[in-house]
Amino acid sequence: MNTESRSTSSLLLSSSAVESSHSATSEELESTGSLPSTGARFLSKWPAHLVIVRHAQSERNVWKEIATAKGDFIYSGQLRDMDVGLTPEGQRQALTTGTSLGEQFRFDRIFVSPFARTRQTAQIMIGQFSYPADLIEDDRLREIDFGVLDGLTKYGIEHFQPHEKERRARLGKYHHRPPGGENYPDVALRLHSFLGTLTREAAGECVLVVCHSVVVLVFRKLIERFSEQQVLEIESDKNQEIRNCSVTHYACDPGAGKQGKLILQDFNQVYY
Repeated sequence: MNTESRSTSSLLLSSSAVESSHSATSEELESTGSLPSTGARFLSKWPAHLVIVRHAQSERNVWKEIATAKGDFIYSGQLRDMDVGLTPEGQRQALTTGTSLGEQFRFDRIFVSPFARTRQTAQIMIGQFSYPADLIEDDRLREIDFGVLDGLTKYGIEHFQPHEKERRARLGKYHHRPPGGENYPDVALRLHSFLGTLTREAAGECVLVVCHSVVVLVFRKLIERFSEQQVLEIESDKNQEIRNCSVTHYACDPGAGKQGKLILQDFNQVYY
């Protein structure tokens, strides 16, 4: 984390500290550089902090890398995608990340995709917190469904689904929906619903979400109102590839707009 981000993080307050300072003004927030939960609770519909974490390294991540390097067609193994767990390295990533986040935040709510790799990541992380925390599974946070392309390397798609390869090239990665699967707008619809839940139930709170790489990117698309082109520019940039157990953090500025606004503080930050 750079010095500026670390300085901002050191000033973050959990929603448990709201009672004594709820009268903070926008001018005071600007002068301190702090975005405490109290201001967001009383002035904004948004959570005070929204921390989004991609799951740690999974066995499937490793299988895909090895299969692609060998030129194999399939990398899925015998397990369903949702049942694949973490590698020992992934467990280490989650432990280190949980320790760091536990020092910076006190989370009021923790939401997790129901997949095994996300649940394991979240469980290891909250095991490092100094306070009890419950997980809330939410299907809207699940991995994008790849349909007939699930478990295929790029070579496998070309071999088994050449028509879909051509169709994706014509439609573009953003809008291409493989048979039985989803495209980016489909994911955006369910995440739009999830964000609506946060504005109704978690205003002013500190929220942690553990999910998947495409989900992280679509969160950015919705919160920052990216265009299709902006999403694809990030997705195609290897330097911005969403890393395992990386942290994307938004803090609410209650003085921005009519109902406050979530402002990006960190993207793709890793602690291991």
